[in-house]
Amino acid sequence: MYTERTPYRGRAKNHADVSAEMDPHEIKIGHCYSLSSVNGRHTIARVTNLFRITAMAAYEHSRTETLELNPVMVRFVWRHAAYPKGWSKMRKQLLLEEFLLIAEKEVADT
Repeated sequence: MYTERTPYRGRAKNHADVSAEMDPHEIKIGHCYSLSSVNGRHTIARVTNLFRITAMAAYEHSRTETLELNPVMVRFVWRHAAYPKGWSKMRKQLLLEEFLLIAEKEVADT
């Protein structure tokens, strides 16, 4: 077994303990997902919309190339896990591929 350093989380993990990435079909509108912690703060995201955009718009949005002709965007609101109420007023959006990298698991909506 070897350890790898994940660039987003910044901490070493045992390769055998790394959980599988979420499946794109698991992301659903109205469901909540636990996101990777940033600066030690756990974040919850509630998906408000899933929609397709053009590949050019995806490149302009995130400056990453995608193999999909019309990639899926995930629009969501977020809150810190320590605060059970108070979703963000501004919606964020990421390409589905990017959202899957930071989404750890589905959690109950509180």
